[in-house]
Amino acid sequence: MSRERILRELAILEEGGQLAELFSNGGDFVVYRAVPTAGARFNLPETTDVIVPVPPGYPGSNIDLAGLPVGSPLLQRVKGGTNSQGIRDVAGVTWQLASYHPHANGGGPPWNQMQHGFHTYFDHLISWLENLGS
Repeated sequence: MSRERILRELAILEEGGQLAELFSNGGDFVVYRAVPTAGARFNLPETTDVIVPVPPGYPGSNIDLAGLPVGSPLLQRVKGGTNSQGIRDVAGVTWQLASYHPHANGGGPPWNQMQHGFHTYFDHLISWLENLGS
């Protein structure tokens, strides 16, 4: 894992007004804070924190998965939210990882370590939380 690279990517997000933090807790994770959702139209949260695991070998390995706090009503509506990929305790929160794979035939472009990173994965999270179904 390239800690320096991840911190640079998170700094890019912060410059744009989006807070995201790197945590090491039985693995490395990025927690994006107050990510906007389309929840208002369903009487669901309008923002949520999202966790994303840092893959071993990053940036050579693609970023994959996303998770929400356990019990979040958004889990029933997001793509892959009902297909749990594990539970993690990070940053004082218990998270459920969802089966979400934007760079692996999930709607995003193929992974390119020279272009993509945690700063660009944020766009996929926005899309993920905007498509809550009906």
